Amino acid sequence: MNKKTKVLILILGTPFVIGFLLGLLVGGSCSARRSGKPVPEEPVEIPAEVAETPEIEDDADGTGVLQQREIIYYTKMIPYARTFADMNETHLEKARAIGLKSIPSKRDDIDTSRLERIDDDDFLIVDKLRYSVPYLTRGAAAELHRIARAFSDSLDAKHFPDYKLVVTSVLRTEEDVNRLRRSGNPNASDNSAHCYGTTFDITYTRYWRELETEEFMQPYELTKVLAEVLRDEKNAGRILVKYEKQEHCFHITSCLTN
Repeated sequence: MNKKTKVLILILGTPFVIGFLLGLLVGGSCSARRSGKPVPEEPVEIPAEVAETPEIEDDADGTGVLQQREIIYYTKMIPYARTFADMNETHLEKARAIGLKSIPSKRDDIDTSRLERIDDDDFLIVDKLRYSVPYLTRGAAAELHRIARAFSDSLDAKHFPDYKLVVTSVLRTEEDVNRLRRSGNPNASDNSAHCYGTTFDITYTRYWRELETEEFMQPYELTKVLAEVLRDEKNAGRILVKYEKQEHCFHITSCLTN
């Protein structure tokens, strides 16, 4: 047999050999299935991001992080500047009539016999005071606590999260007024109702809460609630109120005597 003949036989015979081998493989696989014998399968790796994870409540975006829910107070906002427009002269006149008879020169001169110290409690927080001291006449202290309690009760009645009011200014001495004036504050005046122990400021840009929860409220929503409380107290004749836009607070003078 010459070389050309061998090559020709190899070329023509190769397809038959390949077909025969494929037939054996397919037939063996089918026989295994008919006999009930399991056919081994290649293991498939499940990607980590597809793996089953515990369900998380309120997982709005699927990140596994609990989402906070903002509470909105859907009510008509009181016009603060128009509703709380008692002028400083009116505050000063009332403070002189029912408050301290003389302005303390400095903090060591404060006579606490007619005053009550204001501290943090269940309904209010006293801010870090730089230009005042935490004392009020007993009537003013009682009114401040009434406002703070009414604010908390109103939040509870509306099923809102619990927040506390933040008091930012209380009794000022002459020394405090001078220091405040040197700081460049345009509202620093020798004739301030704060000097008579009847007057306090409550900020409307910050509210304090004991515990963080999934529900929260923005300061401007909480101010709607505070404004309702102040309006009721003002209409009852218990306070004078001025909305201080530059100082970001409600400037409040109590009308209650000791």
